[in-house]
Amino acid sequence: MSIVDTFLEIVQIDSLSLEEDKIAEYVVEYLNRLGFKVEVDQAGASIGGSSGNIIARLSSEIPSPTILFNAHLDTVGPGKGVKPQIDNGIIRSDGTTVLGSDNKAGVAVILEAARLIIENNLSHGPIEIVFTVAEEIGLLGSKNLQFDQLTADLAFVLDAEDDAGGIVVKAPSQNSINIVFTGQSAHAGVNPERGINSIQAAAKSISFMKLGRIDYETTVNMGVIKGGLAANIVPPETKLEGEVRSHSKDKLIEQTDEIVRCVEKGAAEIGATVDINISTAFEAFLLSEDDEIVQIAISAIKAAELEPKLQASGGGSDANVINQSGIPAVNLSVGEDHVHSTNEAISIENLENGVKILLNIVSEAIKRKK
Repeated sequence: MSIVDTFLEIVQIDSLSLEEDKIAEYVVEYLNRLGFKVEVDQAGASIGGSSGNIIARLSSEIPSPTILFNAHLDTVGPGKGVKPQIDNGIIRSDGTTVLGSDNKAGVAVILEAARLIIENNLSHGPIEIVFTVAEEIGLLGSKNLQFDQLTADLAFVLDAEDDAGGIVVKAPSQNSINIVFTGQSAHAGVNPERGINSIQAAAKSISFMKLGRIDYETTVNMGVIKGGLAANIVPPETKLEGEVRSHSKDKLIEQTDEIVRCVEKGAAEIGATVDINISTAFEAFLLSEDDEIVQIAISAIKAAELEPKLQASGGGSDANVINQSGIPAVNLSVGEDHVHSTNEAISIENLENGVKILLNIVSEAIKRKK
């Protein structure tokens, strides 16, 4: 099978977040057949999913840093019944679903590289592969991964947009903000004066906020609002969900505090009460061009006759969690385009280049004795 065959096969396996058991079975069988030592952890049970993370190991006596390759198994919706189409070297869905290249492109590239290493008896140091679950709903798989069970020195995540050759060395922290406004119900036509409109309190609060891009490294969004019982009832409760992201810890705190101020002011003006819950979704990371992992990635990309591009991302990925665990991790571009939409696409060339880069990473790691 080629990288294209593998990719086409796995995108047709439904694997929405928390429903990854079928794709997990495929991957476990594939890696077992190659001779990897494979296990599935208990993350699925912890998060209410159908499968845990897959951890695979390939040992070696060659003195080399242990490298880890990572991608996630889940996709966003609409992601059931994907029917991939190939047109002039570009793979898309039929337009009714996402394609699932986020992140099955990464999965396919890792599986193909593993196959070529084994079938061609290529020299390699110790390799670990981690396929995570529930990445799309809060990096839940990697957050429940037992990192003390890994021996990896360096980690390469394959989950960034843009053409192959991109190296994400900088990603933000994110605070998730969940707010509940509590008002007082009343009949909207008979005695609205007795009510306190929680939707109005939420709307007033939002009117005070600056949303969108705050500056080059900070964004704020309110993305979900839920409230009300019926058109003729003053709404007693409204929920608001949002986030703040920044590459700067100080700015993250500043903008989060500003959201709190706006919410408290808006609730007070309407007479509602408010409960605010703030949680850290993921922590920022920043790597230097001089770091060993970045140097390996640059050399591997150049060896594939591509141009390395060091990039900053506004999104979070398993690379954030892996870096936080103490293992240096970069997020490599694999050609995902228009992700999280029915226009999602990827080129065959990007898939093939991704495999070349991974094989070159394996070779470059051997040059750097542990």
